[in-house]
Amino acid sequence: MKQLLKALAKILLGEYALYYIYTRSAKDSPLAPAKVPHAFTVQTVDAAMILKSEDPLILQQAGYLGSGTFAYACLEGPRIVGLCFYWFGERYRERNFWPLLEREAKLVQIISLAEMRGRGIASRLIEISCQDLLAQKFERIYARIWHSNLPSIKAFERAGWKRIALVIEINPLRRAESFKIRINSKLLIR
Repeated sequence: MKQLLKALAKILLGEYALYYIYTRSAKDSPLAPAKVPHAFTVQTVDAAMILKSEDPLILQQAGYLGSGTFAYACLEGPRIVGLCFYWFGERYRERNFWPLLEREAKLVQIISLAEMRGRGIASRLIEISCQDLLAQKFERIYARIWHSNLPSIKAFERAGWKRIALVIEINPLRRAESFKIRINSKLLIR
């Protein structure tokens, strides 16, 4: 029955997307300094560090680099075990899913190696990188998370981010333009 409803919805509504929008701002109450398990460090990285990796998943992320990007890595010794990328300004306008103002950025990608999952790497990477960006020059940071990606939702919430909206994007009858519907957090039921 569930598959039938999904198929019917896809015919009527076309391709769809359901994303939660999360945010953290410089005005939010500060978090205690992020603690990273002793085996790990979090720092900014550049293309050279990413391209030295022997892990295919890490190498695949190099496309997120470029002007208007901040990249952070979680390292176990010299090995990159997690990465996240923030875009802002012109770079983000390529994607432009959520409107950004001056001094705002969006976390556009976060990954951790499969064998490292469940060790708090994503939460710490999100928390430390966000604290660094907010301390530098940004006033607000955003992220969009697929509605059913519970590990990501939990990682962002552990890092002190708040859900502010649900964005539903549909393309009824395969129109040239899709529709976006934004539901603010006050209307969301958790």
